[in-house]
Amino acid sequence: MIRQWPLVGRSEELAVIAEATRAGAQRARGIVLSGSAGVGKTRVARDAVAGCGPRNARRHWIIGTASARSVPLGAFADIASDFGPDPLRRVREVIDGLIGATRDGEVIVGVDDAHLLDDLSAFTVHQLVTRRLATVILTIRSGEQPPDAITAIWKDHHLPNLELQPLSLPEIKDLVEQVLGGPVHSLCARRLWQYTEGNALYLRHLLDDEVKAGRMAQRSGVWLWDGQPRLSPTLAEFVETRIARAPRPVRDVLDALAVTEPLDTDVLAAVADPDALVEAESLGLVRIDSRARPATVRLAHPMLGEVRRTNSLRMRRLRGRIATELARRSETDPRELVRRAVLTVDSDLAPDPALLNAATWAAMQLLDLTLAETLAERAVTAGSGIEAKLTHVMALTWQERGQDAEAVLAELADQTSGPLRVQIALLRALNFAVILGQTTSAERELDEEVPAEDDAAQVLASALRALIDVVRGHAGSAVERASTILAGTPANDLAQMLSIFALVQALGELGRIDEVESVANSGYRLADRSAEVSHLRVPLAFLHAYAFRPAGALTQSDATIASIRRDTLDVPFEGSWHVAESWHAFVAGLSAMNRGSLVEARRLSQESLADVGSDHGGRMRKRFARLWLATVAGMAGEAADARREFTPIQRWDADPDARGWHAERSIAQAWVCAAEGAVSQAVSIMRDAANQERRLGRPAWEVLLLQTATQFGDHTTAPRLAELADHVQGPRAPAAAAHAAALAAGNGDELVGASRQYEAFGDRVAAADAAAQAVLAYRRAGLRGAAMNASATIQRLATECQGAQTPALRAATTPQKFTDRQHEIISLAAQGLSNKEIADRLAMSKRSVEGHLFRASQRVAANTREQLISILNGG
Repeated sequence: MIRQWPLVGRSEELAVIAEATRAGAQRARGIVLSGSAGVGKTRVARDAVAGCGPRNARRHWIIGTASARSVPLGAFADIASDFGPDPLRRVREVIDGLIGATRDGEVIVGVDDAHLLDDLSAFTVHQLVTRRLATVILTIRSGEQPPDAITAIWKDHHLPNLELQPLSLPEIKDLVEQVLGGPVHSLCARRLWQYTEGNALYLRHLLDDEVKAGRMAQRSGVWLWDGQPRLSPTLAEFVETRIARAPRPVRDVLDALAVTEPLDTDVLAAVADPDALVEAESLGLVRIDSRARPATVRLAHPMLGEVRRTNSLRMRRLRGRIATELARRSETDPRELVRRAVLTVDSDLAPDPALLNAATWAAMQLLDLTLAETLAERAVTAGSGIEAKLTHVMALTWQERGQDAEAVLAELADQTSGPLRVQIALLRALNFAVILGQTTSAERELDEEVPAEDDAAQVLASALRALIDVVRGHAGSAVERASTILAGTPANDLAQMLSIFALVQALGELGRIDEVESVANSGYRLADRSAEVSHLRVPLAFLHAYAFRPAGALTQSDATIASIRRDTLDVPFEGSWHVAESWHAFVAGLSAMNRGSLVEARRLSQESLADVGSDHGGRMRKRFARLWLATVAGMAGEAADARREFTPIQRWDADPDARGWHAERSIAQAWVCAAEGAVSQAVSIMRDAANQERRLGRPAWEVLLLQTATQFGDHTTAPRLAELADHVQGPRAPAAAAHAAALAAGNGDELVGASRQYEAFGDRVAAADAAAQAVLAYRRAGLRGAAMNASATIQRLATECQGAQTPALRAATTPQKFTDRQHEIISLAAQGLSNKEIADRLAMSKRSVEGHLFRASQRVAANTREQLISILNGG
């Protein structure tokens, strides 16, 4: 919902204005505000007029208009309308009407669009300023020629001139979030900023129109814009005023750039008058970058293209002419290939299946998988045949739209045989294993459709079997199989990349993180030289960063995440949320969760969910984003939010053998239970999950699970963690082992030491929990000073974690009126659970629940269940 538009991003300007209007007796009071149309001069001036001077001051708001400019003193018609024939006397009467009987300094005059004042009105304003009769705040549009009397006000240094700049990206984001009353997707904010160039007036009209039309709407709690505006008549009129006086040849230049930009000057000269380009630049309608060779040309403002862009026959022909001109240049850049194809599709040219096929792979290379899907569909329609259909499948698969890809593949499987059927079987197995998580189906496709004597196909099949091992949680088998494939240096680039995927992830799960970097780097080199797998660089980077999570190598993980951002800055955006940007937000959410930046982790995870939408796409990212949302909500003690995010995940288990992600799911589930107060259940979940990881042979995940159990107060984890510390590389295992041993011994000093170890590698939530447990240990030992020092540590860490509220933190920072078990049972009762439901959750008898509630009531003299809950909540 659109709320009232606040004034955002002008605090520094308002401070300058306030100082100028408080000037002493030796100079005039006021200021001249200049800036481009729509930058916000009027709003700032109105706020300044309302806020300066004494409360009882006389305030006037004068507006200069083109229609009143031909009338002497037309701007002051409302001040005094009955004047004599003497111009100077008329000016004096206007001034008397403004000033009245007030004392010096008690009149504030705002003059909006002072460049449109007639000469006599301008002289009147000049008199008000130079004679210091009033505080005067004027606005001037940059590029216009004001009357000489107005220009003299700042040129002769009577008043300072402050040039208002467009709003910055952070200011636009802040403004839009305040107006919409909720978080705005970072990419959405950037698009709005780029599209309006920080112009507040353009933003206001654009946002109003896009929200009303439903093109900007909330998804997964985040406001998202599809980036394809339809300018309203009002906004279009604002923009068209900039080109109203431009001659037809200049408008032809604008039309060419509206079709596609940037354009090289030589291409533009082939479709428009070269002399018109010079005039377009002088009118401020285009920008020419002469640093490039040849020079490149862009529209001066993105909205200029919107008012010129149509689907008329003339514009279709223009697209065809530009596409033809680009084809003559024989560019090998994939961006130019994609641009030619897009122009051809919407032109009067006949479809070119070969161009569309090549452009589809180029779009995938540029990571624009949505555009690749569109181009592949056009290629199929143009008669490209099976090649285009298979490319279409790849675009769907790597968008994680597994069900859509399977629908196409199943149809092709029924229509093909021989080597082509084998190729389809391999693609189906890839989709089943990696995207849909259906390992049995993937294995069946490989067993039944890939001939044992087909060596080339068997190499890819083996790589897929390594991925199946990873999905099933069999890290050891995956490492053995993938290492064997890579040792043979397979000619098939996809087989090599999938093997690298499997090996990177499995090494991380085994805690062999010292080997991860070299394997991942070989994958990046492969992506650099092979167009077939170049689009897999970003998924590889996620696996690379994620491999460090269980072992706690967060510095290496963050370095990988930073590289995603760095390596994709120049990849163009082509009509959909950019895949690279979306992946970066996704992995940045992982980093924020790892380090306990709970608010940031929630924002980024919500953005990831909004990116993948509510359809069948983005299955893997959707799963992890929800798990991380549930985890960070649980860490913040927000039980209802945590449960809401976790509940859909429970319905996603299509294959019981796909246990590779169960450790992450168990961590989220345990934090949900802990936030609800069921801490013993959270501990049980962690113990069971750790035992499963031990059976699977994934020691790094076992460390993280046992560490989490220790954070929840489990005193039994020390022996196993001591064993794991000798085998799992990275800083987490020794820190968790020290934590578990200190908790079992009740040693406050050693708990503080464990807290420092956690903080050193970046796990601030675990550091806060260990410090909180140290507080309790010190209190039990009667060491009040040490307890106070540890309390200061947990306060600092909880703040750095942006509001962490874990069971350990609650126990250390709030008076404990109940035993741990009583606290747990009352917490569940507070959520509306019956005694029977509480017993089922905690694996105990209903009578035991009733007994705990009875003893808790005696302990605090409570007579009802409601009173117990109120006391627990601090009532």
